[in-house]
Order: sequence, then structure tokens, then C-alpha cells
Amino acid sequence: MRRSTRKTANRQRIVVRAAKESDAKELGTFLMRAWREAGPGAPGFTGASEEAVKEISSEKFLIGTLADPKAKMLIAIADSGVVGFASLRAGRSRSAELSGIVVLQSASGLGIGTRLIRKSLALATRLGFRNISVQTEVFNKRAIGFYEENGFVEAGRRTEKVGEARVVLQVLRKTLT
Repeated sequence: MRRSTRKTANRQRIVVRAAKESDAKELGTFLMRAWREAGPGAPGFTGASEEAVKEISSEKFLIGTLADPKAKMLIAIADSGVVGFASLRAGRSRSAELSGIVVLQSASGLGIGTRLIRKSLALATRLGFRNISVQTEVFNKRAIGFYEENGFVEAGRRTEKVGEARVVLQVLRKTLT
């Protein structure tokens, strides 16, 4: 996969590339930091307990996920380390799920999310997927707007149990060319 590099307004060089097994430890540290910066009730983390976040950010879990042929991860790296992350998962009938885009709040506004979604869409297209979906909390208007700006359209709602919470999710879908 080709790497994408750009200097941002604050002069940090940002590289977006496929995550490798050797990135697992730093990626785990990033995920815990993102959760702590955002706070446990923040959009994207609704209902997630510290234990659950610790599990998905563990080096063992991430190495297993990186080894899964149905999963692809991208990371955005700045001078300070990993500042963003995106994850794709193969679904049924040549569909992909964008199972997550996370950017540190401290790196928000630098265009990292936009670069991650563009790379994710290009990767899904290159892998032969015909469409891609994403889910986010119905109250997460910022994320819904972001996905709509990138060509996703509303495709329904679903309720999911996360820990002890019931979370209503907006499903958005995009047809890939």
C-alpha cells in the first residue's frame, strides 16, 4: 500500500499507512489514549468500559486482529506517534464494514480523519468490495455529517448492547465504484 504524507498546519508530518504487527503495542497505547482523551461517554465510546477498551487495545488482541485476513487496519502517524486509526472488516456479499475511525482529540482538525476515510475507501475499492457501511451513535451528529460529506447515505438504525448500555446506532452505506 502506498503511504500518504502531508505536512499539517502545525508542521507535523503525517503518514497514513497499513498497520503492521510491529505497530500493535503503539496502536494499543494510542487506543487507550484516545479513549481517555475523549472520555468514556464520548461518541464512539458509548458504553465501553475501561476493561473492554483495555482488551481491544491489548497487544495480543491487536496482533490477532492484524493477522485476520478479513480485517485491515490503517494508522496515521505524526512526529508524536500514532494519532489516528481506521479499521475495515470484510462482510458478506462483497461488502465491507468501516468498523472504526479514531483520531486523538488533541489532533482533531488536522484533516487526519479525512485522510483515513479516503485511504479506507480506496483500500475497500482495491480489494473488490462493492459497498461499505459504517455505524455510529444516532446522537453523534459530527460523525454522521463527516460520513455524509464522504458520500455515505442513511441506511437504517439498529440497537446494540454495549456493556450494560443499549446504544441506538445510525447505519450509513456507500456504494463503491
